[in-house]
Amino acid sequence: MGKKKDKEAKAAEPDKTGAAPCAVPEDAYRSAAVVFFTRSEEGKVAKVLVALEERKVSASFVGDGTGKVNQLLVVFPMGRKEKKDKNDAVETAKREYIEETLDYGSLARYLDFADFDGGGDIAATRIPPGGKVPMTWSGAENLALYFAPAAMTLLFCEVPPCEVDEPGQEPAAKKRRQQDTAAELEAKPKPSPSYRVGKVGHLQPFWIEATELRKVALSKEKAPKLSLQQQDCCFFPTNASVLRMPEARKWLDISS
Repeated sequence: MGKKKDKEAKAAEPDKTGAAPCAVPEDAYRSAAVVFFTRSEEGKVAKVLVALEERKVSASFVGDGTGKVNQLLVVFPMGRKEKKDKNDAVETAKREYIEETLDYGSLARYLDFADFDGGGDIAATRIPPGGKVPMTWSGAENLALYFAPAAMTLLFCEVPPCEVDEPGQEPAAKKRRQQDTAAELEAKPKPSPSYRVGKVGHLQPFWIEATELRKVALSKEKAPKLSLQQQDCCFFPTNASVLRMPEARKWLDISS
């Protein structure tokens, strides 16, 4: 599945016999997503990075009705695997994050050192207030999940709390790096004159409290409704289903 990770990910659902989730081949995924998060001093998930995206979706996708509707959705940055990713979910998630958010917060670098086998000592990786973040900081108890219905690998990657910026309060240096990333993506040569460049920088990333995701995980709605950034929106159904998986519920500290 990628650098510093086990070669297998957990499937989303038990098989028909009721057995525990089975292992899947490393290259089985078709798309990948990244979920950056921070922990509180007690070690619990505190803040999570999500993004807003307006999509034209089936009305039944987010509720009742027929036809297509424009809907503001809360999503995790994600995208399809490409040949250049070499069947590495980390590379897919990192590339898509950079393309979709212009590497918001310069967080993509944390994927280079994160272990996604669920190991690590949470207490040992805490950084004191004002402390310097080591270049190879990897966090602890990161998580990789495979959601079989969508053939999607999701990487839950911890970052230090100091990386959280409130909307509109991002440091100028981070904004400049986003502008530089946009210029680099624009300057990349096209494989052919007819090559169609996908959308870049179209997501609106922001941090939310983990309590909002707990609401989604406990909701019975297909696309749970939320009010975020002073806007009414729906949580992307596929991502909502992932949060209801046993491993994700445990990550969110939701008791069974």
